[in-house]
Amino acid sequence: MATDLRIPEGIVVRTAKGGPDSLKGILADLKQYSFTGYLKVTLEKPFMTSTGYIVVEQGTPMMAIYEFEKSKPRELRRIYTGEKSLRFILEDSQDKASNIELHSRVPREEFERRFPDSYIAGAPTQRPAPRAEEPEAEPEEDATKEKIEEWRRRGFKVDTLEEARGKGLQAVARELASFERDAQKLKQFESILNNFPVIGLEQEIAEIRTKLDDRTRIAEIESDIEFLQEKIRRKIQKRKDEEDSIKQELERKRREEKAADVYDLILKYQSTPEGEGQEEAKEEQKCPTCGGDLDEAGMCPRCPAGPGGVPSFSKPLVPEFKFDGFVIGQGSKFAAATAVAVAENPGKTYNPLLIFGGSGLGKTHLISAIGSHMLKKNPKLSLLYVPSDKLVDAVEQCGTTDALKSIRDALNQADLLLLDDMQFLAANEKAQGEVVHVIDRMIESGRQAVLASDRLPTQIPGFSDRLNARIQKGLTVDLQPPDMDTRVKILRVKAYEKKLKLSDEILEYIAERVTQNVRELESTLNKIIAFSSIMKMDVDLNLVSDILKPMAPVQETRKEIMKEVKVLPGHCYLIEEEKPMYSNVLLSRMMAEGYRGLVITRMNPSRIKDEFKETPQILWLTDKQSSLENTVPPSLEMIIHKIQEFMGGEGDGMVVLDGIQYLASNTNFDAVLRFLRSLVDEVSESKCVFAVSLSPQTMKEQETSILEREMEVLNLT
Repeated sequence: MATDLRIPEGIVVRTAKGGPDSLKGILADLKQYSFTGYLKVTLEKPFMTSTGYIVVEQGTPMMAIYEFEKSKPRELRRIYTGEKSLRFILEDSQDKASNIELHSRVPREEFERRFPDSYIAGAPTQRPAPRAEEPEAEPEEDATKEKIEEWRRRGFKVDTLEEARGKGLQAVARELASFERDAQKLKQFESILNNFPVIGLEQEIAEIRTKLDDRTRIAEIESDIEFLQEKIRRKIQKRKDEEDSIKQELERKRREEKAADVYDLILKYQSTPEGEGQEEAKEEQKCPTCGGDLDEAGMCPRCPAGPGGVPSFSKPLVPEFKFDGFVIGQGSKFAAATAVAVAENPGKTYNPLLIFGGSGLGKTHLISAIGSHMLKKNPKLSLLYVPSDKLVDAVEQCGTTDALKSIRDALNQADLLLLDDMQFLAANEKAQGEVVHVIDRMIESGRQAVLASDRLPTQIPGFSDRLNARIQKGLTVDLQPPDMDTRVKILRVKAYEKKLKLSDEILEYIAERVTQNVRELESTLNKIIAFSSIMKMDVDLNLVSDILKPMAPVQETRKEIMKEVKVLPGHCYLIEEEKPMYSNVLLSRMMAEGYRGLVITRMNPSRIKDEFKETPQILWLTDKQSSLENTVPPSLEMIIHKIQEFMGGEGDGMVVLDGIQYLASNTNFDAVLRFLRSLVDEVSESKCVFAVSLSPQTMKEQETSILEREMEVLNLT
C-alpha cells in the first residue's frame, strides 16, 4: 500500500497471524510484560489494503492510527486516528489473512508529534488540557488547522506552520503555499533516492531519508544528494577503469608470455651445444595425439577437448612449480601453509581455496605446487589446470548446447580443479555459470577446487554474486609483495636454478631496484643471462647496472604522475594511495619550490629518508621511544600541537600526515574527525598545505566518505 505515514521502524520482536481474539491475546501478554512499542496489523485483499498501528506504553494501549485504501469500485484512501481507528484494527485482526507484527524500541513521542489526536479514550496522556474559555474557531481557522494536521499525518515536521498560525490567517496562508512547494521538492528528492543504485550506499541513503520530513533542511539534502551522485559517478568510472584494467592485464599477460618464450629460446640454445638435443626438442613440440605442431602454450589447436569440437582450454602444470621451489617470506607464509594443507588433505576444510594477490607474486606457482604434490601422492588423479582466459575463449566459441555440455563434462570429471587468473571470468557470464556449477558438484562430492586471482571477487566488475557466494564458503588467502630480504632469497634461488653465479652485492643491487613481484625478478635474471650470452660478457655489477638502466625507477614514474597535481596554500587534501608514496613525492616537489616540510608517519623514518633530496622534519608516529628518530605518540592533542608549532614558523610549509587509521584505532573515528576538522579550519587561514595520506582499504567505506567531504580528494589508487 502506498503510504505517506512514515511510521518509524522498530525492532520486530514477534509476528503472528490474525484470527478470532488473536490481537486481544497479544495485548494481554503485553500488559503482563509491561511492553513499550507498537503493534502493526496489516490486511491485504484484491481490492483493498489496510495498515493499523496501536502504540503501547508499559503494556497499556495509548494511541491508534489506521490507514485504509481501496481501488474498486472507486479509489478511496482514508486515515483514521483514536477510538475509531482502534475499532477498525480490532476488526481486521479477526481476519485470518491479516498479519500482526510487534515492534519494540519506538518512543511514543514520535507518534504524538505526528498524530496528536490519536489517543485512545481513557489512556493516560501528557497533552495539555484545553483552556476553559477557548473561543469558537472560525471556519477558515478550522480549514487551516486541518491542512496542518494533514501535513503532520503525512510525516512532515510542521513547526513553521504552527508558528505562522499563531501570527494570523494571512501569515499561515503564505506559509502553507511555501510549505506545499517545499513538500513537492522533498517528494522529488525521495523519487531521486528511490532510483539510486543502493548497493554499497544503503547507509548514506537511509541517512538522507531521515531528513525528508523537514523542509528547513532542503539545502542540506540537495548538497547530500549532489555528493551521493558524484560518489556514484566515481563508482561507475572506477568500475569502467577496473574493466579496462582487466583487459589491459590480459593483453600484458599475453605479451609477457611471448617475451618469456623469446628469452627461454635464447637460454635454451645458448646452453645447449650446437645440434645436441635439437631433434628431441622438435619432437617435444609435436602433439602426441595427432602429431601436429603445438602452439605457444603447448596446446594442440587441432585436437578438441571432447565431443563437439570444443577447443582445449586446459594446460599442463609447470614442472618447476613445486613447494620446495617456493621461497617463503613474511607476506606469503600463511598462503603457502594453507596451500600445503590443501594438498595434504584435499576436499575437506578449505574448499574452494582462493589465493589472491598482485601480478607475479606466486599464485600460479602455489596452485601448480598443489597439483604436483597431489599427483605425486596419486598418479591416477584427474587434474585440470585451467587458465580462465582459455575457458572464456572456449565458451565463447561454443556454437551448440552439446559443445557447452562437453566443457561442463570435462570440468566435472576433474578430481582437482586449478583455475588460474579468475578475474578474466568477468568477460563472460556463461563461463562464470559453468564454474558455479562445477564448484557446487566438487564440494558435494568432496573434490577440491583451487582458484587464483589478482583481486578479490568483490573488486572484479561484472563478477557473479552466485560465484562470489560459493567462494566465500571456502577460504581466501592473500600474497603480499616480497620484502627486501625475501627478494634477495628469491634471486639467490632462481640464480642457482639457472646456474648463474651472482655475488651478494649484485643480488642486493637487483633487489633494491626490482621491487614489484617475483615474476619481474625472474624476468630480470633472464635478461641478464640473455645479454651476457649474446654479448659474450661476464656478469658483473657494471653489466647488471647497464641492463637495469632502461627500467625507469619507480620514484621517477611517480614524479611524472605528480607533475600534473596542483596544490595551494590554505588547502587540505586527502591523498588516496596504497602507501604514502605519492604524497612524499608531492612534498619533495614543494620543498624544491621553497616550502618547509613536516612528515608525521607510521613508517620508520629510516625507510623514507631516501625518497627526499632535502630531508624534511620527520616525526615517527609511535608509542615506542627511539634514540635515533624523533617520535610523537598517537595523542591527538600532542600531534595538533606539533603541527601548530610547525605552521607558526616563517614562510610557506607543507604537512603530510600518514596514519589516520592508526590514530582511529588508538582513540576512535569521531575523535579523529574532530581533530581533522579543527586542522582544516586552522590551515584555511595559513600559508600551509595540509595533506593526509590514506589507503581507503584500511577504513570503513562510510568513514572514507566522511573524510572525502572534509578535504579535497586526490585519488591515486
